[in-house]
Amino acid sequence: MNNPNVLARDAGLRDLKGMLKALGDLARLEIMAMLSRSGERTVTDLGQTLAANGHLISQPLVSWHISVLRRWGFVRTRRVGRLVYCSLDRARYDSCLRLLADLVQAPEEAQFAQAPASDSSTDMLGMSR
Repeated sequence: MNNPNVLARDAGLRDLKGMLKALGDLARLEIMAMLSRSGERTVTDLGQTLAANGHLISQPLVSWHISVLRRWGFVRTRRVGRLVYCSLDRARYDSCLRLLADLVQAPEEAQFAQAPASDSSTDMLGMSR
């Protein structure tokens, strides 16, 4: 039998892996940073700003990077005529941060999360009084 908690954790880890992979490119990280500062920008504007910052990539490649970020839920797009506007999905970004924080829990947090209720003969650190 498969434990539902283990299955849910595995699904969360697979999701986190995909999100981190989507963020694993300098141009995509730069796009995320630009969208976080400005709210909404066109694909053309993103490409021009990337070029000004030293990322000399073609417009089709900018669109491909945006499609990767969109596939993993980091970017939302809307079309107005021939222009495509992009914006950051902060809820998805925050979800990624939470999954990563849960995975990389500080040792003392993990100890307290798994520690049984203490009795009166020990202090908070489990030391005898």
